[in-house]
Amino acid sequence: MAGAEKLIEKIKSDAKNEAEKLWREAEEKKAAMYETLMRDIGKRKAEIDKMAHDAALEKKRRMTAVYDLEYRKQLLAAKQEMMQKAKARALEKLAALDDAQYLKLMKEKLIGCAVTGEGSIAVSKSETRLGDAFLADVNKALEKKVGKGRIAFSAEKIDIRGGFVYIFGGMEINLSLEAQLSEAWHEAETEVAAVLFENCDN
Repeated sequence: MAGAEKLIEKIKSDAKNEAEKLWREAEEKKAAMYETLMRDIGKRKAEIDKMAHDAALEKKRRMTAVYDLEYRKQLLAAKQEMMQKAKARALEKLAALDDAQYLKLMKEKLIGCAVTGEGSIAVSKSETRLGDAFLADVNKALEKKVGKGRIAFSAEKIDIRGGFVYIFGGMEINLSLEAQLSEAWHEAETEVAAVLFENCDN
């Protein structure tokens, strides 16, 4: 029996040792799995944080782009409004020329148009400075320049602010103050803008 007991004890001891060995291996595997899991979680968290960071940066970039676009739109609208006001003030100054300056300007423009010395001009109902004396002076100058001075007033009254529309042979040339200013303004617009917005952000 002693031999059998020893065998049983050995079997039990071996089983215990094997169980402990298996337990240790299981614990080691569990620890390794936990470590791997924690590492994966840490890696995934870093990826998620990076994604969140990137998403936040992208959102910020988009918001900045939207705000920048809106700012530029408002700035452009403000600039356009300022340009319109500057143009309106320029027209006011042009309309406020004293009689001598106004008549001299209109005379030069009309002589420049009437290369044949003939034609007519249409003015507005409110025009008071371009009268018979003005046409007599122009016709006299045309007579000397081209040998003929036969400019007359058109019976038609038109809706313009100062100046006139020259009519000859089916052709019309708009020399109202608005038209003259628009032509000059187009040429000077860049320079005017540079002065107005010298200290503005582009």
